[in-house]
Amino acid sequence: MEPYQPDNEMLLRWLNGELSEEALNRWEDSDSRRRWQAVQSALERGALPPMDKETALKRLLTVREARGRARTRRLRLLWTAGIAAAIGGLALMLWLFRPAEEWRAPLTASEAVTLPDGSEVKLNAGSYLRYEDSWWRPNRQVELEGEAYFSVAKGGAFEVHTPLGKVRVLGTRFNVFAREQRFEVYCTEGKVLVLTAARQDTLLPGQGVRTAGATTDTFTTEAIPPGWTEGQSTFQSAPLADVFRDMERQYGIQIQTPELPGRTFSGRFPHDNLEVALKAVCGAMGLKYQVLDGKRVLISE
Repeated sequence: MEPYQPDNEMLLRWLNGELSEEALNRWEDSDSRRRWQAVQSALERGALPPMDKETALKRLLTVREARGRARTRRLRLLWTAGIAAAIGGLALMLWLFRPAEEWRAPLTASEAVTLPDGSEVKLNAGSYLRYEDSWWRPNRQVELEGEAYFSVAKGGAFEVHTPLGKVRVLGTRFNVFAREQRFEVYCTEGKVLVLTAARQDTLLPGQGVRTAGATTDTFTTEAIPPGWTEGQSTFQSAPLADVFRDMERQYGIQIQTPELPGRTFSGRFPHDNLEVALKAVCGAMGLKYQVLDGKRVLISE
């Protein structure tokens, strides 16, 4: 079927109002006019409604403003998330790389330390204690060089690591000495497990274990805090060279001694009077001493 094509000349004359009355009557009764009216109605039904330019502009501006706010919110959220991530990352780095907690008692003085769990430690002169969170949280662990007396709060396992051996306890009191090749532990309360490369010993109050080089032996003592915590050094069959080294730490001096192989000392000396300390040791061992100046002492037989 061919598409309808109206009489263009008649259509134009009708639209322009140029038809005579006779021609107008003939046009209005024609199939061409009825078909044109059908086409016109269809076009009118499908036509877009009249555009309100002002309303359309306002709608466009509103949409653009809403999109701008949404974009700003997204950027703000991204910025906030980025800052939070940066702060979290910085906090993690500070946590991972924060310095260890450490204490160092100077020569001539002891130092009291309280650990995070409430355990108390007293460091003897010239001693060093440290711990890191990575050791402390899963299993209370500290590292010791020198001598310390521990009063451990009840809780999980507590370990003292030294270059010469390890001590493991729960809640108890004990003394640890670890210098050069001498390692000594004794218990004053509770129970202590001492581990070295060669053996392990369980100590009860008043019991101790001592390792010097390749030799290890056990001993008994009073179940009381060590004398050095009260300002005096106490020894039981200790090598005389160790006694003079302890005196050097307590007084911050240098002591020159002759060879003293195999000689041991049992007794004590105070930390607040060098003359009294020298008399206590040298008098018991048949030795002479001379204080050369405030920092040097010469020992002779």
